[in-house]
Amino acid sequence: MSSGARPPGLRLVRDPAPVLHTRAEPIRVFDAGLRRLVREMYLCCVEWHGVGLAATQVGLNRRLAVVVHEGHQFALCNPEIVQATGEVDALEGCLSLPRQAGLVRRAETVTVRYRNPQGRGVERTLSGWLARIVQHETDHLHGVLCPERLAPGAVFGAVPPEGEAADRDAAGDARASEEAAGRPAQPEALVPAAGAPGAAGD
Repeated sequence: MSSGARPPGLRLVRDPAPVLHTRAEPIRVFDAGLRRLVREMYLCCVEWHGVGLAATQVGLNRRLAVVVHEGHQFALCNPEIVQATGEVDALEGCLSLPRQAGLVRRAETVTVRYRNPQGRGVERTLSGWLARIVQHETDHLHGVLCPERLAPGAVFGAVPPEGEAADRDAAGDARASEEAAGRPAQPEALVPAAGAPGAAGD
C-alpha cells in the first residue's frame, strides 16, 4: 500500500445496478479488514478523479463512504446527518452516472454523526463543498442518486463530449456562475473530466 498503487479488486459500479438503489447495511465490525477497505477506497477515489466514494459504488452493501477533497481525507461509517441549514444549488455529477451532471439542491451546512474506521464516534459540522460531498455520499448509502435531488426546473443530462477542452470550459463556466452568485466555486471534479469514469460528485 505504501507505493500508492491501488490493489486489484474494487470496480466501479454504474447505474442501473441494483446496489445503487438499495439502503446499505450498517457497519458492525471495525477491524483490520474494514481499514484495508477504506485505504483501497481512498486510492480508487483519487484514481477515478472523485471527491468522495460510497461502498455501494464498488458493489458493497455497507454503510461506508470516503471523502478526499482539498487536503481533507476522512472515512464515514454509518453516517447520519442530524442537522441541516440553508440551501444552495450547484452543478453535481456522479461517478456511477458517467458524463452527466445537473443542478442539485443541497443544504449549505450540515452536522453529521458517524464512526471512524477505528469505531470511534465523531460529530462534525461542515459547510460548502465538504457539506455537499457528505450529503451526496450519505444519499448513496440510502440508495438515492443525485438526479433525485435536482433543483426545481433542473435536468440531469449529458455533458458535451467534445473532449478535455470542452470539459475544462464547462468547469470554468460553472465556477464563474457560482462566483457571480456569491457562492464558493465548485471543485472541478464535480464536472466529468475526459478520461475519467464519470462525473465525480463522488
